[in-house]
Amino acid sequence: MGPPVCNRYHFPHLLPVNTNLLSIRVGQMRRKEGNSERFECSAISIAGVRPVNEDAWCAAAVDEGLFCAVADGIGGHAAGDVASSLAIRILGETIRKTEIPGGDHETAAHALRKGHSLAHEAVVEQATGTQAGMGTTLVSAYFWGEKVTLCNTGDSRCTLIRSGTVVPLTRDHSFVQGLVDRGVLTQEEAARHPMANIITHSLGADFIADCAAHPLGDGDTLVLSSDGLHDYVSRQTMVKAGEAASAQEAARILLEDAARTSTDNITLIVVRVHAGAGWNEGGEEDGGREGLRQR
Repeated sequence: MGPPVCNRYHFPHLLPVNTNLLSIRVGQMRRKEGNSERFECSAISIAGVRPVNEDAWCAAAVDEGLFCAVADGIGGHAAGDVASSLAIRILGETIRKTEIPGGDHETAAHALRKGHSLAHEAVVEQATGTQAGMGTTLVSAYFWGEKVTLCNTGDSRCTLIRSGTVVPLTRDHSFVQGLVDRGVLTQEEAARHPMANIITHSLGADFIADCAAHPLGDGDTLVLSSDGLHDYVSRQTMVKAGEAASAQEAARILLEDAARTSTDNITLIVVRVHAGAGWNEGGEEDGGREGLRQR
């Protein structure tokens, strides 16, 4: 059985199992025409071809919004599953203890960044004995109203699918991303590069956290994922998922495509955005991206 849908700022034990499935619709919006659901969410996590699932994730309704996160225990390191589960738990506790006024994305960014930092400290503290050297990636998101605030450490990713376009909203902290930034590789070539699994920052080693807010539009599909998904699905499959009738169907399309070739654990959270009356399409008031970074 998948983890329960969470109430406001309440996070039960949202730890990984070999196969998880969650489908929820959150955000009852009172409008003139009645209630409308703003964010539709579906999540799946599988071990895939590996004996242990080192990914962890959580998704929880927060009043009229949504908080979710994906962590990927670093391959080849001891106790990657311990590190990823610990990161999700500490981040969830941080969000639960933080009062985030509705729609205050600056406060949300600080809370997510603090959660990443505290999770890093916890991973470092527990990386002793048989767990020495453990680490994890972490990508988290706070959805509210017409924006999403993202925070990222490592190469787990949030991708936006909108009107046939596919755009990564987070920047991977990885060796191959540096080559992409310099124009040496395309994003597709980077996914197939022999050093694609080398990350430059993580929880547990050389920590940084990048945070940014992005405007949302009606019908947008956002995918939080571990590299076991986004390194193995094509742009065409992403576009198809964006055209799916529901978040659950989009998640199924992505999982089936990735599972054919992925050699890693696969975790994804799909969020579909639904507009209501009074929606300011595209977040025009703020003009788009607002970035924060902490080393």
